[in-house]
Amino acid sequence: MSKTWDSTLTDSLAQTAAKPRWTARVVAIAGKPVHSEPVELAPVTPIGRAVNSTGPSAGISLRDPRVSRLHASIEIVRGAATIARHGEGKLLLNGVAGKGGPLEDGAFVVLGQSAIVVRHRPPDQEELPAWGLLGDSPGIRAVRRVVRLVGPTASTVLILGESGTGKEVVARALHEASRRKGPMISVNASAIPATLAESHLFGHVTGAYTGATSAGTGVFRASEGGTLFLDELAELPAELQPKLLRVLEERVAVPVGSTKGIPVDVRVISATNKDLLAEVDAGRFRGDLYARLSDFTLELPALRERREDILTLLARDLGDDGPPLSQELLVDLLARPYRFHVRELRKLATHLKVRGAGAERLTLDMIDRPEAASPTPSVPEESSTGDPPGAVPTQEELEGMLARHRGVIELVAKETGRSRRQVHRWLEKYGIDLTQFRR
Repeated sequence: MSKTWDSTLTDSLAQTAAKPRWTARVVAIAGKPVHSEPVELAPVTPIGRAVNSTGPSAGISLRDPRVSRLHASIEIVRGAATIARHGEGKLLLNGVAGKGGPLEDGAFVVLGQSAIVVRHRPPDQEELPAWGLLGDSPGIRAVRRVVRLVGPTASTVLILGESGTGKEVVARALHEASRRKGPMISVNASAIPATLAESHLFGHVTGAYTGATSAGTGVFRASEGGTLFLDELAELPAELQPKLLRVLEERVAVPVGSTKGIPVDVRVISATNKDLLAEVDAGRFRGDLYARLSDFTLELPALRERREDILTLLARDLGDDGPPLSQELLVDLLARPYRFHVRELRKLATHLKVRGAGAERLTLDMIDRPEAASPTPSVPEESSTGDPPGAVPTQEELEGMLARHRGVIELVAKETGRSRRQVHRWLEKYGIDLTQFRR
């Protein structure tokens, strides 16, 4: 994807004069998803069932019978954060069981049936309207910030993101923030019949073509005074692109079969899951139309980058009175790659509601394996005696996993079912530099 306007905005506003700080947000307690405010971490922050949760030396208190009185602690030394287990209580860092280890931005920790997500970001206390965008992760807050600033303008917006990240939901938020009086009309460009595409967009007069027994308005005129949302923009037929450009520039739509243009007042928001600049370079999409539709470009975060939002979204679909989640299910939900994003999470919620009806708690065997080429790995305790048997990945396979997990060793170890030490051995063997995957 091209560099987004949103990244420029966050660089210039959220990261000026503010140094990153470590925070932790509790996302589940005793198997129940919770919504909590982030806690700023002290040089030493205790975590447990009976730690002090107020005052200058406050810790993180988890009312979970499976969490010991002092289960773990997070220590910050020279800006780097590390979590360490106390006693024999089980601790899983990014899905890998062990005694703890270094923390990175977006890491998650599971203790008992409770879970915490850790962030290393500049402070963000700005109050932002929700506009139907559920979640509190840095990525979704950045989207809300763009909606607040760009929504009230008449500018076109191009929304980029993988399928299932919520592009139409964001388009509706932009429409709501615009305060435009007209409706929002959604059109899937890939579903427009080629023979009727022009009529579908701009309307037609009676007798314009065989079967046109009455005049048609078209979606541009139907969304007068409001917003037209063009989804799957990259699939727009080539012959329609210059006509769409003309309407955007002249603000006049000419119905099929007519020579008289009709003025239109429509704000256009479009979306695609493809690299539209690559489509322009390949000659499949007009560069001038791309420029006209992208006054502002907004790239949506993948669900796997919004860990603190996953259980919030799940709870919306499960309801507040559902059974608690088991530890294994918590780990799976927070660690899976989510190829299909919110759609995939809703599918999992459906499975849990159906298969978990009447159960005392929801378990891992009630949902499908991750929508990925490889199955969900087990969560082994690291052993000092060596790694479990298994195939050694090729350099290409290892680099693919590093790219998927943004260079997080713990997640690569989890996917392969091997220890972090073994992953480091592979890195040394193939001469791979981790920094290229962590950008």
